Amino acid sequence: MTALAQARLRPPRALQLLLALILAVAHGAAVAQAESRPATLELGFGGAVVADAWNPLRLVLRDVGPVQLELAIDRGTLREGERWSRYTSEIAGGSGLTVFEDEVYVPVWRSLSWVVRSGGLTVASGSLSRTQADRRPLDLMVGEPGSEVRSMLSGGRTIDLAADRLPLRSAAYDGVGRLIVAAPAARPQALIAAAVAGADVIVTPAALTEPAIAELFPAGVERRAVGAGRLLTHEGFRAEAAEPRVRLDQAALVSALAAAERIELPRPVPMLPLLLAASVYSLVVLLVLRFGGVPGVMAALVLGLTASVAAWVPLRPAEPGVEAVRELVVGAGGVGQRWRVHERLTLPAQTVIFPVAGWPLSYVDARQGPTQVAIDLPRWRSVRVLERPRATAMALVQEVDGSWRNAGERPLDFVAVRGGDAVQDVPAGGLVPNQTRDVRLPELALSLLELLPSGAAVASDGPRWLVALPQHALAEGPP
Repeated sequence: MTALAQARLRPPRALQLLLALILAVAHGAAVAQAESRPATLELGFGGAVVADAWNPLRLVLRDVGPVQLELAIDRGTLREGERWSRYTSEIAGGSGLTVFEDEVYVPVWRSLSWVVRSGGLTVASGSLSRTQADRRPLDLMVGEPGSEVRSMLSGGRTIDLAADRLPLRSAAYDGVGRLIVAAPAARPQALIAAAVAGADVIVTPAALTEPAIAELFPAGVERRAVGAGRLLTHEGFRAEAAEPRVRLDQAALVSALAAAERIELPRPVPMLPLLLAASVYSLVVLLVLRFGGVPGVMAALVLGLTASVAAWVPLRPAEPGVEAVRELVVGAGGVGQRWRVHERLTLPAQTVIFPVAGWPLSYVDARQGPTQVAIDLPRWRSVRVLERPRATAMALVQEVDGSWRNAGERPLDFVAVRGGDAVQDVPAGGLVPNQTRDVRLPELALSLLELLPSGAAVASDGPRWLVALPQHALAEGPP
């Protein structure tokens, strides 16, 4: 095609300016319309939700309040029918701008909708299509890292995000696979939170110009384990591009924890003594009714009441319900992600309330909020609730020479290394002896070890279980 023909095909300069003006006006109108809404809700990052993971929730109110937020999720199946989980929160609101943030567990849903009410009026509402239920982790990108990094991330779910929209709590990054930071405005606390949750945090040279971010990488260190994830420089990320790391399956670790040491139902009274007592009682009642007449009937009633009271006192349970809490901490570098499983067994039918933000691990209807979970249970049923994960100190740490040390305040019952040694009774502050002993490990410890890479360690100090990931192999200098 000649240059003359190309010029004829181009629209006039005035038409180009007109089209640009129309697009700018349309964009400005859309932004103005969004800012004029009394309530806007964002679930996930940039509208992208990761199913079967904790997702950040952000509600922005403008000159409205108080309001009630309700998030209704149906995660039922064709076999089980509808199973509703309703998250509700009362928000004060008021004049000006009010921002409410939380984390909500989002399963693979059949129906997901939300509504904001003020009194009897609906302020705003919305829903997510079932086709948006995607389990793939997200790659968050803050700033422009360049074409090289973007090419390494091809095939994933990439979301561009502003630096000030990075959450500071680790639970929000449960569904994040990688966080690429190319802007110095990012807060170091957000980078640590993402790494603690298990994400790979890649920091480019542009972000390292910020002194607070540069302090995360001591001299000579390009990769370091933090929590269940890692912090990497651009060079460290480039060096591992040929052999990407397999992300630790924390969901499998939590499932192993939840399946172990379940609460057992109270042991029933043996059947033979009950049959003998019932037979003796029936014989006595028949004799009293046969030979006692009307006084015998009254005596039978008194006897029945007395026998019932006498049997109930020794047979009644000590408590109407039994509760157990198990804790798992996964991490490295002195910090970890804490997971707690709460289990409750109720003998009478009642509404069981867990005073934590969490999610039921079975297909039951639940009412949730920022501080509690309520579940209606029939009698002699149990339910498990997974508490929202949080960052915490890690009691088992690895030294530069590869040895392990108990940095906690309580002694460890045992320490077992995948592919290495197993020892018992490690005192608080003491080093783990580098020798193999004949240690009989609990079944849960063996189950956890099977899910870990070589060199990782499992320990316990009673109700708390520790999964410490190797750190010395990741750092190219002092951690």
